[in-house]
Amino acid sequence: MCRTTAIVVAALSLLLLPAVSPALYAADAHTAEPDKTPDCVYVGTPYDVIDKMLDVADIKQDNVVYDLGCGDGRIIVAAAKRFGCHGVGYDIDPQRIRESLENVRKERVEKLVEIKQEDIFTVDLSRANVLMLYLLPEMNARLIPQFKQLKPGSQIVTHNYTIEGIAYEKSFSVKSLEDGDKHTLFLYVAPLKTEEEK
Repeated sequence: MCRTTAIVVAALSLLLLPAVSPALYAADAHTAEPDKTPDCVYVGTPYDVIDKMLDVADIKQDNVVYDLGCGDGRIIVAAAKRFGCHGVGYDIDPQRIRESLENVRKERVEKLVEIKQEDIFTVDLSRANVLMLYLLPEMNARLIPQFKQLKPGSQIVTHNYTIEGIAYEKSFSVKSLEDGDKHTLFLYVAPLKTEEEK
């Protein structure tokens, strides 16, 4: 192929590329191998448990929902589809980022959901109204200093594990039809109180 023909073909190829949301493109551009590895193995929350988590959080359309350790993005995608709210998913694992981006595209919520490859222990939580967590107890405890960034009235819903030393407002039990297991959800409201203060 001559040089001129190659240039024309390359230019046409660029014109035919599908449009990509800026938020998604930004995430796609940062899926290099991170310096830090995941702190735990990813286990996806059953979809019927996700429905209950969303109910517990009482999400509104103008809320911003964060999922720390978002895995394949299923929670924030579900929130965006159900409530039309904005969601941001954070994960350190490039594979999980790719899965999240694919899920966002498949469910057509690109205008509502952002996926970011970041260390969850460095994320600024001040924009969030709702925080979803399915992390190990020691990871929840490490996030306590960041929880102080949450606006008063912001809600945290944790799956199966509490935040050590912090008093939760309510707990809920869910029997999942998907995996047959019993799951427990804990609701916290900012500003958080210690168990002694409650």
